[in-house]
Amino acid sequence: MEHEPTGHHEEEKGREKATDREVADFLIKHIENPCEVTLESGVVKNIRDFYVGLAKDEMPKMTDQSAIKDLQSKIEEYE
Repeated sequence: MEHEPTGHHEEEKGREKATDREVADFLIKHIENPCEVTLESGVVKNIRDFYVGLAKDEMPKMTDQSAIKDLQSKIEEYE
């Protein structure tokens, strides 16, 4: 008896795709306030560069010019 795989793929089927505005707002939030970790040396590191890179990867896929402009402006603040 065959059965459908369970887990992640099934969840994606029912999930709606995020709008460009939702993606931009998510990335802007994380570029402004990235997660941080304190290393044993006491140096604090964040993953802002990861979110900036992700934003740059996502912008060419977007069609909402307002969302693209807002995301680009936020990237420019931190470059």
